[in-house]
Amino acid sequence: MEEAISESTYALQQKNAELEKKIQYLETIIEVHHVTKFDENLHRFKLNIRTGLRQIVAELQAMEYDPANTERVDELISYLQDVIHELERFHYC
Repeated sequence: MEEAISESTYALQQKNAELEKKIQYLETIIEVHHVTKFDENLHRFKLNIRTGLRQIVAELQAMEYDPANTERVDELISYLQDVIHELERFHYC
């Protein structure tokens, strides 16, 4: 009787070890997916910023000097600084 219990315990321990390996594998897949998704989103974000800034710079270079444009550029700089401060919060997470 003790031998049967011992065999059952051993079989359950092996099954448990297999399940632990599967859990670790799935956790790794989930982590990699999140990292990949973050990298993809970050890449798209950078491209959007570059494209937007190129368009703004091209428009400003094509326009004649106007004091209102200087105010708009200052507003844009302020906005971008706010965005930078928001991003810097994630350094501490």
